[in-house]
Amino acid sequence: MGYILTALATICFLANYANSISDETRVLVTKWAPRVWLHQDEPFYPSTVDFHLKNMQVRNEDEGVEQPSPLEPDTLATGEKTASWHLNTPSDLECVNCFEDFFSGQPLDQVPSYTFVTEHQDPCNTVDVTYTLFYPFNYGKDVCLGIESGSSCIGSWMTFGNHVGDWEHVSLRLQGGEPKQIYVGVHSFGAWYDWDPATQKFIFVEGEPVLQKTYREGKFLDIKMDVEYPQELFLEDGHPTVFSANGSHGVWAQEGKHTYLHILTVHLDDWCDRGQPWDTWNFLEIYETGEWDSFSGNQTWVDFRGSWGNVKKMNCEFEPIVGECGLVGGPSGPHKYFQHDFQQPPACGQV
Repeated sequence: MGYILTALATICFLANYANSISDETRVLVTKWAPRVWLHQDEPFYPSTVDFHLKNMQVRNEDEGVEQPSPLEPDTLATGEKTASWHLNTPSDLECVNCFEDFFSGQPLDQVPSYTFVTEHQDPCNTVDVTYTLFYPFNYGKDVCLGIESGSSCIGSWMTFGNHVGDWEHVSLRLQGGEPKQIYVGVHSFGAWYDWDPATQKFIFVEGEPVLQKTYREGKFLDIKMDVEYPQELFLEDGHPTVFSANGSHGVWAQEGKHTYLHILTVHLDDWCDRGQPWDTWNFLEIYETGEWDSFSGNQTWVDFRGSWGNVKKMNCEFEPIVGECGLVGGPSGPHKYFQHDFQQPPACGQV
């Protein structure tokens, strides 16, 4: 009972939520919110949307300024026209590893998980939840273009995949008040884990392949490559526990080294460890999912349709080999998570 009262007290302090979400669902969403372990060497911490917007401007497809910095969440441009617009630092980045001060983010106790909820009102009381994790900057991968030996490179090190703005996420399906399945989003791929009530942990059931871009016969093609995912996802203090990769923030079910691409001498690795815990249940901003242009007030920012960071690419000469430029475009916003990575509409007893 004490936990329920604490959970209700926590979420009652939050102004940014839709009133139609039931108190029972709010308690469940808080109870099953994840602990996210950041790497001990993580240089780019998460931030609030407000913090990011104050350091950005809105530009159109021709790089013309539509809204100057600082931006506010309740007045950010919305509508179909913004699909081709993007957020941009007021001054363009001059190099792949040129960093603005705000890229370092904020202390964890100041940052919410923007949490999007769908109550399906079906016979099995399905609730889909996506816990989003926002970072002002994503540091990609330092790749040895040559022969790698330990920490040395016979050749040259180059950075690939940096981008301004970074949305990561974990999705959870609940039925009858109990977890059914969790999805852990790595980068553009991820894995599903079924809840096992007997062992009180999530068990791997399916993972998505990496789509690797390769250049053949004068055009880019996508090749599917399998990923080796951790086989279990555990609870800590009663909460699902996941790990954020150092710099790039891809979410994995366990700590350690995760190699998700290996072509010839080129490999892309995510490194995860127990650096600092981000207990998201202490600060959730709970939103009900909705259609485009249905958000208002200080939730208006959800309806911005463009990219959340600079789109100008840089250092793309090795893109045919690695699949990415040194600096790539920012991601789209959280509307893409409104299907929650699960079959829709849900079927009772199935995911």
